Amino acid sequence: MAVQWEVTRRGYELDNKKTRTRSTLWIALLALTLMGDSVAYGVPSASKGDASSEQHSTAAIYTGGPREVSEVEAFLDAFFAREDIQRKAGAAAISVVREGKVLVSKGYGITDQMSKSRVDASRSTFRIASVSKVFTAAAALQLVDQGKISLKDNIEKYLDGYRISNPFETPVTIEHLLTHTTGFEVREPSDGSYLMDPSVKPISLQKSIFDVFPPVVREPGTSYMYDNFATRLLGYIIEQVSGEPFGSYMTERLFKPLGMTSSSFSLTKELAGRLVTSYDAENNPLPFFDLSPREWPEGSMISTASDMALFMNALLNEGRAPDGTRILSQESVRAMSTYHVLIHPNVPDMTYGFESPVDLSHTNGEAVISKGGDILGFSSLLWLLPDRRTGVFVVYNTNQDLRNDLFAAFMDHYYADRQSTFGPKGYQKQSKFALSKLEGLYSDLRIKVFTKVEVTGDGAIRVSDVSGRHQLKQVDDLLFVDEEGKPLAFKEDADGQIAYMKYANLFSYAAKIPANQEGFPDVSPHHPYASYILGLKSLGLLEDDRTKPFLPDQVVTRGAFIHAFNAIWSLPESSNSPVFKDIANSPYRGDIQASVEAGLLQGAADEAFEPDRPIRREEAAAIVFRLLAGTGIRVPDATAALAPGTSAWAVDAVSSAVTWKLYGPEVASSDGMFDYGSQRALRKQEMAALFFTMLLPA
Repeated sequence: MAVQWEVTRRGYELDNKKTRTRSTLWIALLALTLMGDSVAYGVPSASKGDASSEQHSTAAIYTGGPREVSEVEAFLDAFFAREDIQRKAGAAAISVVREGKVLVSKGYGITDQMSKSRVDASRSTFRIASVSKVFTAAAALQLVDQGKISLKDNIEKYLDGYRISNPFETPVTIEHLLTHTTGFEVREPSDGSYLMDPSVKPISLQKSIFDVFPPVVREPGTSYMYDNFATRLLGYIIEQVSGEPFGSYMTERLFKPLGMTSSSFSLTKELAGRLVTSYDAENNPLPFFDLSPREWPEGSMISTASDMALFMNALLNEGRAPDGTRILSQESVRAMSTYHVLIHPNVPDMTYGFESPVDLSHTNGEAVISKGGDILGFSSLLWLLPDRRTGVFVVYNTNQDLRNDLFAAFMDHYYADRQSTFGPKGYQKQSKFALSKLEGLYSDLRIKVFTKVEVTGDGAIRVSDVSGRHQLKQVDDLLFVDEEGKPLAFKEDADGQIAYMKYANLFSYAAKIPANQEGFPDVSPHHPYASYILGLKSLGLLEDDRTKPFLPDQVVTRGAFIHAFNAIWSLPESSNSPVFKDIANSPYRGDIQASVEAGLLQGAADEAFEPDRPIRREEAAAIVFRLLAGTGIRVPDATAALAPGTSAWAVDAVSSAVTWKLYGPEVASSDGMFDYGSQRALRKQEMAALFFTMLLPA
């Protein structure tokens, strides 16, 4: 991130400092960035590959998978010796298991640059991030095995009388939590959940849930959205049903029976002493942090590669520990290995705990289940081939796409005799007219960015998203494949209308924006800002009541802008002490503080934020620029010539916003100069235009 915006009494000023922390919003966008350019999703059908190809001929002797310890170790040594791989991580650990045996459990690189100690797969600990979710799912299924909960239970049964805001007749169930199909509005851990100050006391798991409990905004069971909150809530239910603290339950019921002596959902002093150090882009060590609550069922687990080998072997051995103790029933193991949610038969979403592989263009016809994870400074990936009783786990000390490289290399090396294909052979593509129902804008359920779909011919569509434009050809009903072999799938609702699609984001569906949208009393479909206002409202991104006037000409205060901006990007309020001296009594205090913690705003305790002052257009553009440029959604492009009136500190942001066309009909140009109206107060209709256009494909 090249720049950040510093808040002073004068506004937002460019600062060349790097952000010290990574927002949980950044983590969500990071996952999209890591996955978007190099993956394909789906369950491919198996077909014989071309044995004459160089790749297949050189790897043919390994088509049965990894077998010999020396050969597997040689393969991994060569992979981690690659310069491009070493640039992506300074420390990594990996385990490969097959048929109950550990073929390799090995570390690569050094634990930190001061001691130069080598990574030890059995001792060096890593944060395994969202791979933690697999363990939480396993714990929940233990309770199912014991008859203490049912997959079909309404979760309100375990919420001590709390009633969920759910306008649908379908209740949210345990199964919905396991498959991330709750229909919940997005809730992510706030940046205040990362505790850099050891004197700060973590909040309880219960408080972290009920302080931000989301409403149900889509019918449960009808859509897939990667859901950290769902797994956190599942962990709380495990506490309620078992009568044990979540972390204690995991230790006593999973880690100890499996012999996982270096694993925990909390960072104990002993495990912290063995934790590998992570570094930022400038090679500075990232600050040590704890979490609040201390145990995240969705992502706080610490472990070693050797411990993870024990868990993989248990899942691949019908749920049995090394001494024969059964930790899960055969039925539950099958449930964790079987896809229960699929947007298309070739494009699966979730098992109970696992998700579709990170790159199905390289599964080569094998049945694969997978779980990846990202947390500040660490990334991980666990994948299993249940039919082959084979598993791989890798973890490393950066947020890079090394796992994608390893998955592709491993699968192409050991399973190269078949190819991945999508759709039936000889499928007859549909006409341009028949495909017209697919056209429109789709909004990602989790990250909100838009994807545009256009029909370009019989059996052909063009898709524009955060990664660019793509040409796709039809291979089945509601299924298309792009130039790189990545599939895109659509889903119809009960009335046969297109409701969702899944393409660039492995972790979520995208909802189609309705063509005909209900207006406000003072915003008809013919209003000059109708497409922006009504589009955001149809997606649930505006809080305004449709039965009341929208007041499009009303000016927006600085606090109200931050509140609306955070809501669009699912950045939750912070309950930490406010940085700015004048926001303690503001209704937007939590939103403003969350933006500070996310790195969007900076300030000191003796500075004022002025939450009730109208926000200037250049200030609003600066905040949007900060997020879009900082996350890589857009490339800064300050080439638009601006009419006089923009503050020097805001020129790059405003010029880029103009180049990106982040505005409505209020921006005029004359003789090649754009008048952005930088010093004017932002109005509600202009804010809607800014927010809507910032979500569009570049």
